[in-house]
Amino acid sequence: GPPGFMPTDMPSGMRPPMGGMMGPPMPHQAMPFGGGMDFPPGMMPMMHQGMGPRPMGPMGPPMPPHGPFPGGQLPGPPPMSGGPPPMGPPPMGAPGPGAGAAPGGGFPSAPGHGPPMGLPGPPPLAPPMGAPRVPMPPNKRPKMGAPGEQGSENPPINDYSQNFVDTGLRPQNYLRDAVLTDRYEEYPKMKELICMKDQAVRQHTTPPYFLKADLRTLKLNTETFGTKFDVILIDPPWDEYARRAPQSAQGQVESWHWQEIMNLEIENIADSPSFVFLWCGAAEGLEAGRHCLNKWGFRRVEDICWIKTNKGKLEGRQNYLQPFNQGPHSVVCRTKEHCLMGLRGSVRRNMDGHVIHTNCDTDVIVSEEPPLGSTEKPAELYEIIERFCLGKRRLELFGEEHNIRDGWVTVGRNLPTSNFRPNVYASHFRGMDGQVYVENTTGGRVPRNAPTLIPTTPEIEESRPKSPPPTHGNRGHR
Repeated sequence: GPPGFMPTDMPSGMRPPMGGMMGPPMPHQAMPFGGGMDFPPGMMPMMHQGMGPRPMGPMGPPMPPHGPFPGGQLPGPPPMSGGPPPMGPPPMGAPGPGAGAAPGGGFPSAPGHGPPMGLPGPPPLAPPMGAPRVPMPPNKRPKMGAPGEQGSENPPINDYSQNFVDTGLRPQNYLRDAVLTDRYEEYPKMKELICMKDQAVRQHTTPPYFLKADLRTLKLNTETFGTKFDVILIDPPWDEYARRAPQSAQGQVESWHWQEIMNLEIENIADSPSFVFLWCGAAEGLEAGRHCLNKWGFRRVEDICWIKTNKGKLEGRQNYLQPFNQGPHSVVCRTKEHCLMGLRGSVRRNMDGHVIHTNCDTDVIVSEEPPLGSTEKPAELYEIIERFCLGKRRLELFGEEHNIRDGWVTVGRNLPTSNFRPNVYASHFRGMDGQVYVENTTGGRVPRNAPTLIPTTPEIEESRPKSPPPTHGNRGHR
């Protein structure tokens, strides 16, 4: 036929499905059509015989991910001598998108035929902006191994959430340098400071004292203990702990309502300044603990978070969705607990360096979860407290046998026996005049020569982090 018209005897599989392809591909530029819609390079609006443009959407017909046809070649008949290949609109009934065309609206393949006049095909079409992401079928996803596992077939995959769903191993199991002995290997100055601080605590500590008593009836006052305290650690038996106990221990675990905990007369045995550390679990204790601090005369200043790992639990990892891991209204699997830190009185970092040493530790503890039904807490909290507060009078309430520690008075009804005597304990805090230091009577800062403080050294003062100096508009950190 004449140039520009389609031969009527051409097989349907060889006809160009795009009636708008008129010669070589057009340059990559926006073509306004139908209200400013753009079309991909080299493509013209699809036309039907006797009709206007066929609507195709904002970015034209969908294309395969590697271009509209294999190898970047245009399909069609071989070039004819004496002129360009015949092109033109297909006759009525010719296959187009949705009617015999290649899947996805592309061109049918025609192996062995190159582009006309040696011109390359159009570049691959990128997906439109804002297009929804098509999820990969499950059978096409890479195989899941342990996070970070190396292999020839499985590249490193760090999807810790998916690994938790598959194995029950918590993401925090893979945190590096979580153990205190390994934490400061790359920070030799901080490691040296920690060693000097721990040595000073050991040199000026008191023997361990423990008192077997029921805190529901024990009077919390200076007559019972002989003195007030600089630090009070409280690990009360919240209702949450009773709910987490195994079925076999239900009814045997001691449980206190938060209002009973609030009624403890902590304010009678707390000196000024002093600190309280209140374990409050991960449920209702987070809110109730703040009410307790307010009633006792403390204001919350920090929140230490204990992130619990489960590396050693070889069995039962798949059954992590259990009542003891969930609260009555929880929507996530709880793997941490909180310890609220409260301050009574006033201290300033840049003025009370003989009372507190700040910035030696962080507010995160990572350690293994205790066995089911146990309320044992990580021992690292003791070390954080001892490095932070230089006061030597330390009290722990609701303690058990494993809580007995040098420098602490442990009180609890589950202790095996008692060795605490108020006059003996108070004798450790006699001043230069021979009088027992019961409480701070200055009404302000603790005297630097108070017998209740751990003395510091020039080496510690030189190494420990200091408060930033005051700047314009900033009076310094308290």
